[in-house]
Amino acid sequence: MAEKTRFLIGFGERLTEPVVVRRGGNSPVPAYAPEQARERLGDDVSDVMQSVDRLPALACPRDEIVAVMTLHPTFLAKSYFPSTLLETVGLESVGSRPTEIQPDFVGHSREVDGERVNYVSPGEKLRPTTELFVATTRENLRRWGAHLRATEPLLSGEGDVVKIERLRMPSRSERLRVSADDDERIALEVVLHSGRPDIVEAFRSYAESLNIPIDIERRIDAGGACFVPVMAFGESLDQLSKFSFLRTVRAMPRLRDLTVGSIARSQLSAVQLPTEAPLDPDLRVAVFDGGIAQGSCLEPWVDSFEFADLDAEHPEFVNHGQGVTSALLFGSIDASKKLQRPFARVDHYRVLDANTGEADPFELYDVLGRIDQVLTTKTYEFASLSLGPDLPTEDDEIHSWTSVLDAALAEGDILAAIAVGNNGELDRASGIARIEPPADCVNGLAIGASHSAGQLWTRAPYSAVGPGRSPGIVKPDILSFGGSDAEPFVFVDDQGLADYTAGTSFSSPSGLRMGLGIRATFGSRVSPLAIKALLIHTAERHPSLDVDECGWGRVPADLSSITTCGDGEARVLYQGELSAAKYLRAQLPIPPGLPNGMVSISATLCFATAVDPQDPGNYTRSGLDVTFRPHANKIPATSKTGLAATKSFFGQSEYTPESELRQDAHKWETVLNSRKQMRASSLDHPVFDIHYNAREAGHAYQIAPNIRYAMVITVRMKNLPELYEEVLAGYTAELQALQPVVDLPVNLQL
Repeated sequence: MAEKTRFLIGFGERLTEPVVVRRGGNSPVPAYAPEQARERLGDDVSDVMQSVDRLPALACPRDEIVAVMTLHPTFLAKSYFPSTLLETVGLESVGSRPTEIQPDFVGHSREVDGERVNYVSPGEKLRPTTELFVATTRENLRRWGAHLRATEPLLSGEGDVVKIERLRMPSRSERLRVSADDDERIALEVVLHSGRPDIVEAFRSYAESLNIPIDIERRIDAGGACFVPVMAFGESLDQLSKFSFLRTVRAMPRLRDLTVGSIARSQLSAVQLPTEAPLDPDLRVAVFDGGIAQGSCLEPWVDSFEFADLDAEHPEFVNHGQGVTSALLFGSIDASKKLQRPFARVDHYRVLDANTGEADPFELYDVLGRIDQVLTTKTYEFASLSLGPDLPTEDDEIHSWTSVLDAALAEGDILAAIAVGNNGELDRASGIARIEPPADCVNGLAIGASHSAGQLWTRAPYSAVGPGRSPGIVKPDILSFGGSDAEPFVFVDDQGLADYTAGTSFSSPSGLRMGLGIRATFGSRVSPLAIKALLIHTAERHPSLDVDECGWGRVPADLSSITTCGDGEARVLYQGELSAAKYLRAQLPIPPGLPNGMVSISATLCFATAVDPQDPGNYTRSGLDVTFRPHANKIPATSKTGLAATKSFFGQSEYTPESELRQDAHKWETVLNSRKQMRASSLDHPVFDIHYNAREAGHAYQIAPNIRYAMVITVRMKNLPELYEEVLAGYTAELQALQPVVDLPVNLQL
């Protein structure tokens, strides 16, 4: 009699409950006394006024200007945001960016003879902090400067002056991230601090006064930022950068090279296509690419869609779209075997035409608009993007593609696989080998490429590398086989022949295909967010590559390693919602009475969140603070709360192995992933206390919505082969094995 298959255990959310946890802590020590801070700021405002008084009137809509306010590194947390100061003196935060500074002084606190003593020392090293972009009128800034230099007491709301290190105007080099000869006409992307109609109209008028035409109708509003396409000569850039609400001017990126790099073979063999309909005919995946040829052999499983504003097809783009669609349907194929039936149907949206990146330098804006239209108006749960701008991710600026897509994915109801780019062989030291937008999305699944589908794999040299931006520091999220000269990726061309290629364009949809296999196996009981968590959780770690190379690892080679459990292993899926400022206690699936020995615990926690594109350093509006309490009866003698002792689980070291970031950076990551080994005797009703932090534009978010989460916990114990059965027996009222909704060979290969 065949052994019963141990399928993934579901309903872990039944092991959760809301709890009340009291938290405490010491307030940071300011580096400056109020009067000292007042004097420093007064001098800064005077310097700023000298600069803003030289700006043209047209460059300051409604007499408003934008200055840069640098927070002291001690006051980075959202609870210390200087909201009261800004409101009191008439300043409005319109964005921020991360930076590092060496503050003049740093405040400290320590225990001396049982008493806490505060002291100040000179700043001796670079520390991470945030620069706020603050808007106000020139007249208001002038009044504040006079008040700061006067002798009357500070207003009651000005106590936050101690949180400010400096105030200044942004420099020309900060704004102009492009250079050109005076007589060179170039395509630009201008980022404005606000999409407010009067600001946009003022920018149009100012640009026209410089004889610079701008395409206002094509602009993209994302969060508090506004992206505007502009054509200008190099000689006008300096004047253009003086517009007070201008954040950045950069060269308009081109589309990534989508040429399918065929790898020569002596003969292209015919492929044995399946004859069956998709395994789940109701499941559809949106693919955004160059189209597929009319009469393509993939038409039995694909519906093609066009947009009214598109021009003629581009043959190379169509070939690329064919390869991407084949990868999503079948993975990298073995031409000698009949292909397995696909998991789902594909809706292929042609978003590119013959003008893309050539005749029209702003075509990428139209491409993004087409993608966003589908994602925000259709009801897809899965999407695939193997295209995007040809430029590396930046730490202090968010690209329009990333902003728009993260907003479309913020509810956590769409799993979008995004290719990271094929620039991995470029110079890493300069950052140009880094992942390309929109692979830096925090709500997407960024997929790179491995060079082999076998056990001895590494990152394909062309596959873009991390890190991502913080939040989103671990990028790519995962790798999937993408092909190499020695081991090509094989796809079905439009005539039904095997063709050979390589690239992240194909590893990304192929990796998503394994996620579709999970969905086809278990149906809608497993959400897109849960599938993202499962793919990351079960990724094969490389013994020597760091996270910048391969993220969390490579997608498993067969579906059963995700959907089933082996001897001595129990994998449990939790799905639900979190409420802002509340605690959710999640019990780990550790059955009572474990034998002596070592227990391995792996946990992956994913959530989706709204974002603030104008605030790269505070990009995610949601974050999780997770506390691990391994033993319910080990309560510290000094505890005032009666709570069990804590132990590190999701630590910052998991995310920043070689980088020094702000201390709370890991709390704002949308993926938490770690594993620990512990003695069985040290575990007794272990729990995670999960606290949902909410912020908006870097400060506390007063009316934050619930967010979706998915968590996967795998427990392993080598000397207990029946651990799976023990877990189900120990939690009979809560946990159940998920049963497949279709007949599926669980050893299906990627």
